[in-house]
Amino acid sequence: MISFARLALIFATLALAVAAPATAQGGLRAADAKPKAKQADPDVPTAIGGSGGLVIGGVDVDVGGKNPIDARMNGWREAQRKAWPALWARMSGLAAGTAPRLADSALDSMVSAIEVEREQVGPNRYVARLAVVFDRVRASAYLGRFSNLVSSPPFLVLPVLQDAGVRQAHEAASPWLKAWARLRAGESPIDYVRIQPTPGDVILLNAWQAERRHLFLWRALIDRYQVADVLIPELILDRSYVGGPTTALLIVRFGPSGRELGRVRLTNRAGDIEGLTDTAVREADKLYIAALRAGNLLPDPSLIEPDVPTAALEDTGPEIGGGFGGAESAGLQVRVATPDDAALQAIQRTIAATPGVEGVRLQSLVLGGESVLEIVSSVPLAELRYALDVRGLRLEGNVIRRRAEGEAALPPPEPQGEELQLEEGPAAPAPPPAAAPKALLPGAPK
Repeated sequence: MISFARLALIFATLALAVAAPATAQGGLRAADAKPKAKQADPDVPTAIGGSGGLVIGGVDVDVGGKNPIDARMNGWREAQRKAWPALWARMSGLAAGTAPRLADSALDSMVSAIEVEREQVGPNRYVARLAVVFDRVRASAYLGRFSNLVSSPPFLVLPVLQDAGVRQAHEAASPWLKAWARLRAGESPIDYVRIQPTPGDVILLNAWQAERRHLFLWRALIDRYQVADVLIPELILDRSYVGGPTTALLIVRFGPSGRELGRVRLTNRAGDIEGLTDTAVREADKLYIAALRAGNLLPDPSLIEPDVPTAALEDTGPEIGGGFGGAESAGLQVRVATPDDAALQAIQRTIAATPGVEGVRLQSLVLGGESVLEIVSSVPLAELRYALDVRGLRLEGNVIRRRAEGEAALPPPEPQGEELQLEEGPAAPAPPPAAAPKALLPGAPK
């Protein structure tokens, strides 16, 4: 069935075709048609994912018909028939000829839109280049065992470009970043999350962040951008001379560890950087799709910390939020000196291994200054302070530091068990010392 919106578009385009003057080549008329979806500004990175339809673009058709409407409908149906094997090949990794044969009615139910990239409409002929948009949910019903590849978890894209001695990531001047912005979400089953960076994002997601193996910092970034993991496509340009031939090495990485999924060598003799970067994006997308298909694109579960309920900290002694965390805080927030990544990572490992500590979260990062950590604990504050002191960390108020050499260790906290409760509560009177033995004497009167 053809939807009402599609029929309306057909008649609107027909009106344009009739009003347009005929050209000299074959009597074809150029229809002033525009794609249904508005294209984003390629110079501005936008936050987009893969929640839209699956797009198969560049489908060429050249068909005839009884009239312009019939020719256009025949062209759209032909585009659907050509696009389905291409979609099958992209999702399965198999040849397009292995795609199952589907009736036009099944294709009509899957196709949500047809975008016109270029077209010419004649009295009985239709020549066009179209993009077919498949609905993800409906298409998954026809993809069989490959239906789980229709959409991946959301992945943050950190595009790293090395041009001569300069490394860039989210700087506005990066042609590599602009090339990723030109990739439409529907052209890939990978849910690429690209951001419109603020000045703070440019600092956090710089090119050197891709080489840091600091898990705690990556956790903060994953939580900030609400993604499952990170993709790091790196492009290294090698220019012969200004305006001359350019070669590039594409290295596709995945995760904070920078695990390499593949690399491709690219060459552009014309020195067209935009064309080179667009080709590199398509090659990177192919490698990521292959990794998804092979099961090598699974998010690292250690990047997502389990939530600890506030009830775990109730009735464990005095309020440990202090003036820093507040009564509603899920843990103790402390300041710690962080001259570099290694120092922060070392102190977080020590805190996490302390008995009674259930989790450590990075709240704010200031390298070269003081960062803020949140310690989730299941023990009273006095016991936590002593346990940290045993491991060489001194907790003073809301500041935690390394215990200085020669500094005396803290004494163990006083027990707060049943003995302390008996001392505080009213004590029951003890029986007289002679009462029990007297009752146990043989022959004693009852």
